[in-house]
Amino acid sequence: MTILLIGLFISGCHKENGKREYEMQLLFDSGDVFNDAGKIFEKYKKSKKYNEQVHDAFNIKFAQGKALYIEVFNGYIFLKEGGGKFVCSDQIYLTSSTPVSFANGQTGSFKGDIYFEGNYTQKGRAYTVDDGTFEFIWRDMTTGQPVNSIVYKGKWTLKRK
Repeated sequence: MTILLIGLFISGCHKENGKREYEMQLLFDSGDVFNDAGKIFEKYKKSKKYNEQVHDAFNIKFAQGKALYIEVFNGYIFLKEGGGKFVCSDQIYLTSSTPVSFANGQTGSFKGDIYFEGNYTQKGRAYTVDDGTFEFIWRDMTTGQPVNSIVYKGKWTLKRK
């Protein structure tokens, strides 16, 4: 019985579930940098607090360990592919009070579609992405149409604080 309990404890130790903050940084090729922090959730919990934090809890519940939710920017489900790779495709909302190069020096809020891809390492529960890539399509906040025909590119990182 003791061996079974120890085995269950050890097998549950490599899941990150809202205990520590992570910082995600988007580094656009244009020089623009956006940072945000949030927690990672890998396991579904049946509780009101969990469902308030994890917007896409339904997806995690049935992901069978092949996805995680991170509450940076507007919250994302990252799929874990073979070979230690994260992928994600979603919308993003960015805000800047300083001039943004890709937006010709404008400030304010920017909406768009983003695609993330990056190799991760995992030490214990902690995930790290040092050199992920992303593509961003800037969209008009009102109409949702692309602002231009440019696909903006850059690098992203993810580190536990």
